[in-house]
Amino acid sequence: MPRESVDAVLRSTASYTGPCAEYGSPVRLGDGVLRAYEQRAGERPVALGVVFSAAALRGLPSAVSDEKHCFDKDGNGGIDPHTECSAGHENVLQQPTATKSPFTWDLVNWNPQGHVPKGVYDVPHFDFHFYLQPLAQRDAIRPGPCPMLTDCADYARAKKPVPERYLAPGFIDVDAVEPAMGNHLLDSASPELNGAPFTHTWIYGTYDGEITFYESMIAKSWLEGLRDGTVADTCVPFRQPSAWLRTGWYPTRYCAEYRENRGEYTVSLTGFTYRRGT
Repeated sequence: MPRESVDAVLRSTASYTGPCAEYGSPVRLGDGVLRAYEQRAGERPVALGVVFSAAALRGLPSAVSDEKHCFDKDGNGGIDPHTECSAGHENVLQQPTATKSPFTWDLVNWNPQGHVPKGVYDVPHFDFHFYLQPLAQRDAIRPGPCPMLTDCADYARAKKPVPERYLAPGFIDVDAVEPAMGNHLLDSASPELNGAPFTHTWIYGTYDGEITFYESMIAKSWLEGLRDGTVADTCVPFRQPSAWLRTGWYPTRYCAEYRENRGEYTVSLTGFTYRRGT
């Protein structure tokens, strides 16, 4: 179908491009809902991500933390959500059970006050995590007295280096370990780490010497720009390792778009390539 015809269909119907999507169960967010989804062409994933209604960006929690992952660091018998809890509000989403990718569940965190490092990511934003690690293993990363309120033994496992062949070049350890997550490796070439304002970025998550999640982190203001037309729908390639531990379909880009005809946002992984584990 010619591009002009595709655009006309999208303007006049609730259609979207690509294969029909399969969806996970909806989860409340703000005044709307979010769901995991996957589009496939046979065995090959075309897009895997999260879709959420425009209303999901309204009525969001304003408290610094949902207080799900806390530790009484000063031993006073109480919990201060500002200093003794992981920042943000988490939402666990299961991918459709028929997924052909190694990513079986997602974690969307809303951070109303942002998080460290100060002056970089301390703006309201969302963390979109796509997990390779089973949920039960992620849940076993405990809070405790070590940096970022992490259990000391689990902190040490989170800091275990990933073998060089499994790690994309240029990603650095900035000691961003968190309970119920693991470590976050940042792209040293990211604009926000080099003086530009934060809009969106890419992160690899690690634990016990393995890549455990892929993450797209996006400022709320930038997402809102997709809807009001000040920001164009975007797909960004991210750097790849030279080898993969396990065989499967792995993405090469992350995308964010607003579907005006459906009143919804999508944040997705695309450009899937089949990789042999070594």
